[in-house]
Amino acid sequence: MDELSDGDLLEELNRRFQDNKKALHDMVIMNEKIEKLNQKLVESERVKTSFLSNIRNEINNPLTAILGMARQLADPVKDEKTRQLMARMIYTEAFELDFQLRNIFVAAELEAGETGLNTARVDLAPLVRSVIGSFEHKAREKSVTVLFRAADGENEQVFTTDPEKLRIVLANLLANAIEFNPPGKHVTIEARIDGTSLQVSIADQGAGIPGQERTRLFERFRQLDQGSSKKHKGHGLGLSITKALVDMLGGKITVADAPGGGALFQVVIPEAAGAGSDVFSGDGNEFLFESGSTF
Repeated sequence: MDELSDGDLLEELNRRFQDNKKALHDMVIMNEKIEKLNQKLVESERVKTSFLSNIRNEINNPLTAILGMARQLADPVKDEKTRQLMARMIYTEAFELDFQLRNIFVAAELEAGETGLNTARVDLAPLVRSVIGSFEHKAREKSVTVLFRAADGENEQVFTTDPEKLRIVLANLLANAIEFNPPGKHVTIEARIDGTSLQVSIADQGAGIPGQERTRLFERFRQLDQGSSKKHKGHGLGLSITKALVDMLGGKITVADAPGGGALFQVVIPEAAGAGSDVFSGDGNEFLFESGSTF
């Protein structure tokens, strides 16, 4: 067996040292990645726990109110005025429950990859007005006025897209704007078709959204208003669903400061290829109850 010279021995020791040094460096990098992943998992669990707590309240509160008022409504002693008031309150709570549950169902379908596109030719103004009409009671309850400005007035504006997904997008953005708008102020919706794209903007007059929070705004279960001091309804799914559906439609959603203060959400959706000759007007209500009135 040949003996190693001093030079060869030093070279071999140096090679092994470098190999161990690289292995140690790789191990440090791997540990850092594992630590970051662990932190993300901890944060994910915390957010999901917060979501489950929120959603329990969002479902339990209106359901408890509905059961309580329905029991009182059955009392024959109640006068007609009280009965009508309680019926309206049951409607409001049932609508809120239905809206929250629909968001949960849509989120589950998106998570499972079970959501496809069903395109149709859509008459824009009637669809937007039907969404506004479905939230009339919520806006009235908060003393908020909803203004709709169609670029072409009442003339027919036909656009090819998935009408149900567009309705969900509009409903979530409008619900968010009404919820975070101060009493006595207004929400403005503008919609127009520009060539082969649909452009919709919804602006409120609330506190606005800080720049550093905008990148996280569309994350699932994320709410700016969280914790024990939480003042607003919601479970943090609405805007994430909106972003996912806009992405499915090939569009883009952005948020900026509204003129004069508040938040301005803007959606741009390209026209889908191919659809039947029938026009989907959007008359009626996607949600549990129908409301023929708009404002």
